[in-house]
Amino acid sequence: MEFLRKNAVKFLEKAEESLSKGEYNFVMFFVEQFFQLGLKYLIAKKYGDFPKTHSLKILFELTEDEKLLRFYKDNIDTLRDIELAYVASRYFDVEYSEEAAERSLKLAKRFAEVTEIA
Repeated sequence: MEFLRKNAVKFLEKAEESLSKGEYNFVMFFVEQFFQLGLKYLIAKKYGDFPKTHSLKILFELTEDEKLLRFYKDNIDTLRDIELAYVASRYFDVEYSEEAAERSLKLAKRFAEVTEIA
C-alpha cells in the first residue's frame, strides 16, 4: 500500500506547484486528493486494506485514531471546503481564492507532519 503514500505526496507537491502558478482550483483538488490518499494509506497500514469511499469525514473516522479525529474536529470548516473541492473543482464553474488555497495547503502540510506521511 506504499503507492498510496507516494501518490499522496505527489499530490501535495502538485498543490504547492499550482499555488505558485495561481491555479487555486487545482490547489484545492490536489489537496483533497492528498488527504484522501493519505488517510487511505494510514487505514491500509493499520488494517491491511482501504475503503473505497471519497468522504474525508468517513476516512478520518475509520482511522480510529484520537489524534486524527481531533485534527478533523479542530479543522472541520477547512476540511469541508477541501472535500467539496473534490467535485466542485472538476465539474462546476467555481473559483477558489488565494486565501482558501493557501489555508488548505497549510492544513495539508500540517497533516503531513502530524502523520509523518511526507
